[in-house]
Amino acid sequence: MEELEIMRLQLESMKEQLRSQHIVNESLMRKVMKGKASWMNTLVKAEIICVPITWILFAAICVFYDMSQWYASLFLIMAAVDTYIDWYTVRIPPSFFGTLSMLDLKKYLLKQKKWRFWQVCIMSPLCLIWMIAFFYAMGSNSSSLISGEFSDVVEAAKTGGLAGGILGGVVGVVVMIILFRRMQRTNDTLISDINDSEKDA
Repeated sequence: MEELEIMRLQLESMKEQLRSQHIVNESLMRKVMKGKASWMNTLVKAEIICVPITWILFAAICVFYDMSQWYASLFLIMAAVDTYIDWYTVRIPPSFFGTLSMLDLKKYLLKQKKWRFWQVCIMSPLCLIWMIAFFYAMGSNSSSLISGEFSDVVEAAKTGGLAGGILGGVVGVVVMIILFRRMQRTNDTLISDINDSEKDA
């Protein structure tokens, strides 16, 4: 009977050690996952800072090219809406890695991927239409606020600005595609980590 009691106590001790090890491993994994997602949270914060700065830049371009400020205003509205949506589709609250269960966190990451996909499908055509209209207005508006001997310099600057703007727009689209793909991969990596932890549990 004593041997059976000793074996039972040893078995209970082993179970407790395994439970403790699993808790420690899960805690470490949550910290690692939180670190992997931190760049997306930083990106959203950077968006919030950059949107008003970029709006001021477009407003100045509208003045320089003698264009309607509606272009800058429309940009501000779209950028503000997109950034607000990014707060939910891109940002992963750090608290989620400590409060949500692994199953709930996995569901959230899967939903986030789907939301992000539809966001890109809706916002990308709208941004493309805005860009085409904006650059068309830049190129078709030949009026100048400055006349006289400096008018040629101003027109040359306008032409250069148009070319640079189009190039910048193309680069922006490429960067957006790269960021979108990286965001989706980050979610996939986090989901894979959760799947691995479920197998080890």
